[in-house]
Amino acid sequence: MASVDQELDKLAPNEALKEASIGLRGTIGEEIATDAVAFSDDACNLLKHHGTYQQDDRDVRKERRKQGLERDYKMMVRTKFPGGILSPEQYLLCDDLADKYGQHDLRVTSRQGFQFHGVVKGSLRPLIYDLNHLGKMTTLGACGDVVRNTMAAPVADIDAAYANFTDDLLRVAQQISDATLPKTTSYFDLWLDDEKVTVHPDGRVEYASKPEKQPEDPLYGTRYLPRKFKIGIAADFDNSVDIYTQDIGIVAITEDGTVTGYDILVGGGLGYTHRKPETYARAGTPLVNVTEADILPVVEAIIKVQRDFGDRANRKHARLKYVVEEWGIEKFRAKVFEYAGREFPLPSGRIPSAQPDYLGWHKQHQAGLNYVGVWVENGRIKDFEGSFLFRSGLRKVVEQFQPSIRLTPHHNVIIANIRDEDVDAVQAILDEYKIPTDKGISKIRRMEMACPALPLCGLAMAEAERAMPGFIEGLEAAGHADADVMIRMSGCPNNCSRPRSAEIGIVGFGADQYQVYAGGCFLGSRLNEPLHDKVKGDKLVPVIAALLDIWKAERNNGERFGDFSHRIGADDLRNRTEALLA
Repeated sequence: MASVDQELDKLAPNEALKEASIGLRGTIGEEIATDAVAFSDDACNLLKHHGTYQQDDRDVRKERRKQGLERDYKMMVRTKFPGGILSPEQYLLCDDLADKYGQHDLRVTSRQGFQFHGVVKGSLRPLIYDLNHLGKMTTLGACGDVVRNTMAAPVADIDAAYANFTDDLLRVAQQISDATLPKTTSYFDLWLDDEKVTVHPDGRVEYASKPEKQPEDPLYGTRYLPRKFKIGIAADFDNSVDIYTQDIGIVAITEDGTVTGYDILVGGGLGYTHRKPETYARAGTPLVNVTEADILPVVEAIIKVQRDFGDRANRKHARLKYVVEEWGIEKFRAKVFEYAGREFPLPSGRIPSAQPDYLGWHKQHQAGLNYVGVWVENGRIKDFEGSFLFRSGLRKVVEQFQPSIRLTPHHNVIIANIRDEDVDAVQAILDEYKIPTDKGISKIRRMEMACPALPLCGLAMAEAERAMPGFIEGLEAAGHADADVMIRMSGCPNNCSRPRSAEIGIVGFGADQYQVYAGGCFLGSRLNEPLHDKVKGDKLVPVIAALLDIWKAERNNGERFGDFSHRIGADDLRNRTEALLA
């Protein structure tokens, strides 16, 4: 492991860049002020920490190259909503800004945020400015080598199962988010400050001055973390946040609906690099059991251990999971105790008992109120011609009823605080705009998830969001619309849609090629295993349909596909479906 105090010339180039960036500022200000259509690579690496990635439309790369044109560069901007909670005013503002600055849609992420796609460079500052000033929403730390958006069960303050909780998981998520937000002033200076910037009539931005230094961040230091860091909070009856996939997973342990303590897990993470066995997906390991008051001290200690001992020489090997795996949990636990200045009890080891999708209508524990979970195909809030009118319908509901909005870890939307007398009217709007709840879609669609992938993600090796609807339609046509199975697809092995923790995972391997995995636990506590490499896109439906046929014919009563395929083994399933790939 390469520790934080190693010499910069022995570390990954990003380390020197962060060290010299003056609190993640670098040349961002100077580059915003130019009329160039794109940022430099160094600026892009720092911009991630401000919540934005530079992308280009890969569908038109070849044609633009033939015409001697630059790539069609656009920015993706990501918000942070701890626990996925938005007010109606914030939702409507995001919807407005998607028109004003983006590509006229919103994308719900698998970490309960929004992504704006198609933002041109000149609109980047106005978008971030408006999100903060008009909506009190931040993008700081939504990407980059810091703690990302803190996930939590989005119904923890309203669902009847949480009625006896004295600890509010959403409040804890907000506390963690506040404590781990980078303390740099560069975010304010670049995007929000009206006094030190001149905005010219053509939209060009000019900054008055650039600071010579920045105070060291008390949590992150001057080099921040070796890689991204993810935290999620769940209950032992609700693992919608996939706690085993988080760098830190926090589980409320309950007795008769009352919290008795919190298990903290460490070292989860799904990303890997094809053909590099030193990189791998890993499920989190239980570390300690704590009270609510001790969550934040332990979380900060774990982050500091990763800061000081995570691999800074090799970014492909830089996540916390590699420290935990290579040290072993006992050594890691001892180091956390050292950093925290005290010891904590061992974890209960309880495995969550359910992974709800929240779809459909539910009574809230607040008298006279209800929430409804609506299904959004792959999280894309837009109007699909002749089909789902997600954007128009959701906007009408929010404008008319002013509900609380929650984004789920399965990139769906929850409409909350609907009065009993308004339930029928809300449902009528959902029906009018063809927006499904738990009705209106097949069972196999309920838990599907795909990342955005092509055409904008620069890391995508294959299609995902654009391929998933046709893939599911193929399975429905093959007779599996009734299959209650969790299927997730990612365009690359970064696994943003968490396919490695699904019952069936599909991971992009190359142009129209995929890896197929099976045997994950529906509850999220066991990762799946590899079945096939380099499966062509047109072979996915026959291969997956055959797996579901085998399961339906041979499963035990009530046995889920993930448990069945784990029981009979990957080798058996591989052999029985190999001929379909010929």
